[in-house]
Amino acid sequence: MIQQYHSNGKLLLTGEYLVLKGAEALALPLQLGQSLRATPLREPGRLEWKSHYQGRTFFDAVFSGDSMQVVESTDGEMAGYLRHLMQRVVARVPSLLLQNGYLIETTMAFPLEWGLGSSSTLISNLAQWLQIDPFALNREITNGSGYDIACALSNQPLVYQISGDGPHYSRVDFAPPYKDHLYFIYTGKKQRSRQEVKKFLSKNHTHDHLFKSIRNINKQIINSRHIGEFQEALAEHERIVSRVLEVPPLQERLFSDFTGTIKSLGAWGGDFILAAWPGPVSELDDYFTSQGMGPIFTWDELIKNRQYA
Repeated sequence: MIQQYHSNGKLLLTGEYLVLKGAEALALPLQLGQSLRATPLREPGRLEWKSHYQGRTFFDAVFSGDSMQVVESTDGEMAGYLRHLMQRVVARVPSLLLQNGYLIETTMAFPLEWGLGSSSTLISNLAQWLQIDPFALNREITNGSGYDIACALSNQPLVYQISGDGPHYSRVDFAPPYKDHLYFIYTGKKQRSRQEVKKFLSKNHTHDHLFKSIRNINKQIINSRHIGEFQEALAEHERIVSRVLEVPPLQERLFSDFTGTIKSLGAWGGDFILAAWPGPVSELDDYFTSQGMGPIFTWDELIKNRQYA
């Protein structure tokens, strides 16, 4: 029987880096995501893999046996990652390939280089298919907080936090009245999130004294009714993270002439940014086009919120 699953992409609005230490984060699931289709084969021990984007197959591989030996592939680095992932899946579900082999087909709704959750959506889809804990599987693969797994499974924005007993998150109705003045821009500068996370964790600093401030900022953002309140909260958040990372805020470094407010989303310096801009969208488009950045998404085009869909 053919089985199919879908998971949402993600963006992290607040709590970047500090969420790894236990701070509360405000996270946004996306309209864009990844689907997975599992078709049984008549060849036990064989796993065929095909990945698609916009009707084109961009990756193709064959794996064999419980060790997930790579028989053939069109991309050695991607095959190595999938082998690592599937070895841990098979360790949790030893009977996976005993009776049937499988053809796994994944379909992306966004390019891999956008950093919107290609790994987390895949882990979530595999976990749904095989009925295993996606957070536990994610911990075996990455040193991230797991907020992206929560987004993969949520139809609404959420507040996320990790503690000694695991992840805690609750969905929130967050579609601010000024959302038509919030834009998401792809910078074209890919950031290696895993490397940035590893670098941050290696410093082994304590940041507990900042958690209350981040929590208050999240409350201010969620409850804000005017774009000015939202911009003030973002600016304060950027100042806090700037001190933690000992790096000037992104707007100060790269967009000092922009009269709206710029917020990094996730790892500082790459992938997507948020622009809070109360002026004409044509001016915003001209500004970022001149910077060689885009595409630009509106809130409703990108953010998933069941109540406001």
